[in-house]
Formats: sequence, structure tokens, C-alpha cells
Amino acid sequence: MRAVIHDRYGPPEVLRVAEIERPVPKDDEVLVRVYASTVTRGDAMGVRSVEYRFARLFTGIRRPRRTIFGSEFAGRVEGVGARVTEFRVGEEVFGVEAGATAEYVTVRESGVIAHKPTRLTFEAAAVPDGSLLALTCLRPASPLRGKSVLVYGAAGSIGTAAVQLLANHFEAEVTAVCDTKDVELVRSLGAREVLDRLRQDFTKNGKTYDVVFDAVGKHSFRRCRRSLNPGGVYITVDLGFMYHVPLVAVVTRFVGSRRAKLGIGRYRKEDLLLVKELVEAGKYRVVIDRIYALDEVVEATRYVEAGQKTGNVLLGISEAPPGDQPAAKHEEQVPT
Repeated sequence: MRAVIHDRYGPPEVLRVAEIERPVPKDDEVLVRVYASTVTRGDAMGVRSVEYRFARLFTGIRRPRRTIFGSEFAGRVEGVGARVTEFRVGEEVFGVEAGATAEYVTVRESGVIAHKPTRLTFEAAAVPDGSLLALTCLRPASPLRGKSVLVYGAAGSIGTAAVQLLANHFEAEVTAVCDTKDVELVRSLGAREVLDRLRQDFTKNGKTYDVVFDAVGKHSFRRCRRSLNPGGVYITVDLGFMYHVPLVAVVTRFVGSRRAKLGIGRYRKEDLLLVKELVEAGKYRVVIDRIYALDEVVEATRYVEAGQKTGNVLLGISEAPPGDQPAAKHEEQVPT
């Protein structure tokens, strides 16, 4: 089978498409034929672990532990192990599994895999990462119902997910911050107010919020604390300069009335099932910026690294049946 692999750290050019052995499912595993995958910011950081040195503790100190690229997938069940009862051959599924940018991937039945929402084609591959990370990162601020929440970086994968989850699931009052080009899109996702970060600085406008969620890790507690109400929480997805955020989180537990927290993103099956329900109910939609072919993975990763994507970047892996495979290429796709 064809798969995207990298056996060393470096720029996107270390990625290559190669023929490798097709996996065989164990008794508790599902074999999925992958029709679509994605390139996430986390995937790109894993390749660039020369620069993101802290990530090497998880990806491998000297070289990648896992050589197959990718994490999100959508496809059809090709085979099941002897003890699998939840899935059957031919069913459409989506989820998260390391090494998903390949024609086939094996996933434990108890892993982060679920039946694909019927409202979506295999673009569903772009749903899990942002939504599941947003859910788990926001939980330290629970309960969120009725709270005022500002989402900084609202047009990224985590940001577009956070806006929708906050507005349509947690029932919070959402203020979003994004670039000029994304203002109307983010507004359509459920944000009550959208601020153009190129024209106004939310940390200087005098408004305060119960929660500030930095979905791209570009701000700091020091700059945002005056934008928090007493008892408010600042949550970031990044460790910060010199990995200072965990220390600040500890200090603010005992000093002052405003808290800083590091959002710990996790992939959980129960969260995937929740997001699937929201998709089916029309309360969550996938936002896709560009779609690339498998052989264009280097170009796709370069685009993700540039930090300008809106929502998600999709990769077509295998040829799906007519009408199921997203056909657009290198154009902004914002399904309604």
C-alpha cells in the first residue's frame, strides 16, 4: 500500500510517498481503507521536531518513533478482528489514529473511531482533531453555559471547532478573534461578536470575559489577564516561551483571582461520538480550506506551516466511490 512516511526530522521535504506492507488487524482491531486524511498543525510539528524540541519527548529523541505520517482518517471498514462487534465490513467510519495518511490503517475497536456522520462525505476526516482538542482544552473552564468566552485564533482547526462547540453545545456567549478574511465565516459559525485582529487589539479595548481561549498559542496570560473578569480563566494550547505556562498555571492557583491553564488536548472516543451527534443535528460543520492529493503532501504541509489556513487541510488518499470523495482542489471550501 502507499503511505506518507518520514524517517528523520526536518522541513516538509522529508515527507515522501512510499510502498509499505499493508497492516493486518489484530483480534480487537478494525482495518480501514482510508479515503481521506488531513495535515494538522500537530502533524507538521511532529515533522519539524528539530525546531519543536519539546515534542521529541513524545515523537522520538533522535528520529521519529512512528514513521507513517498523519492522524485523522475517514474511510470504509475493510476487515475486522475476531473479537470486533461494533463495526462490520463495508461500514463508513472516521476517527483518529497515528499513521492515518496511508491507504490502510488499523484501529482498535475501543479506540477513537466511530461510524461516519451520514450528513458528510469523507470530508469527515477533518472533524476529529480540532473538535476533540477544543473539547478537552475547554473543560477546565466548565461549566461554560452563559459565560462570556473569547476565542483567539478562531479561524484555525481548533478555533473553528471551539466557536461552534461553545455556541451550539456549551451555550456560551462567544466573542471570536480572527484575520480580516475570516470574519464572516467565523460569524456564521455562531460567534456573537467577531473582532478583526488586524484592526483592533482585544487586550486594549476595555472589555472583559469569563474565559479567554488562545486556540493558537500566540498570546500570553500576562497580556490577557486584564481582559479577564475576576475569577476568569486564560487557557492556551501552547507551552509558551521557555515552556513557562505550566509554572504560571501553578502560581495563579494561589496568587490573584485570575487563573492560567494549559489546555491538555486528548482524543477520546466518547467525545468523537458527541461531535458526531452535533454534526447529525446540524450544530457542527466541517470547515475545509484546501484539498490536496496524496502526492502533494509536501505542498500541503508547507501550507499548514505557513499558519494561514482557515479550518482544515484535507488529503485525498484513495479513490472513493463517485459522489463521496471531495473533489475540489486548492480552493477554500466552506460547506454549509
